[in-house]
Amino acid sequence: MGFQCFPTIEAGWVEGEKVASDRPKKDHADVIIPPPVIHIVSIGLGGVISNYYSMSLPHWSILQWIGVLLGVTAIAITLWGMREFHASRNPVAPIRPVNRLMVSGPYRFTRNPLYLSLILLQLGLALVFLNGWMVLLLLPVVVIVRYYVVAREEAYLLRRFGSDYQAYQERVRRWI
Repeated sequence: MGFQCFPTIEAGWVEGEKVASDRPKKDHADVIIPPPVIHIVSIGLGGVISNYYSMSLPHWSILQWIGVLLGVTAIAITLWGMREFHASRNPVAPIRPVNRLMVSGPYRFTRNPLYLSLILLQLGLALVFLNGWMVLLLLPVVVIVRYYVVAREEAYLLRRFGSDYQAYQERVRRWI
């Protein structure tokens, strides 16, 4: 038929027509590809592409020091965020149900500190290696994480925690 359908959590598709699903809604965000994998692929791709088509950043040592600083900041945010996951007994994997809404630690400042740390880490590595491709590839990665991961997680958390999550959304920004 040339017509492709993409099923959603709430509904399925049969021969090009939307039908209600008998399956209950999943008790997780339904994110199959974790954001660290998305960033690792992007960083690796930037490294490979640069071997064939160089897009080097200016050879300024200050850029590399900024990259180191970004990397250290990313690691600190990650450790702080992981501590909150441990304290809340929530799973890190977005394909498992959460137990509690996390609003303390780095989650007081951003709703996505671990994804923010991945962005900082990729940018930091790009600056350390003076690799313009890693910087350029960061843009589609941020879009993918925002619309593939964060959108699903926000919808799930809104279903799971309702008005508590909605109040948290109004109080704390998505990124910074």
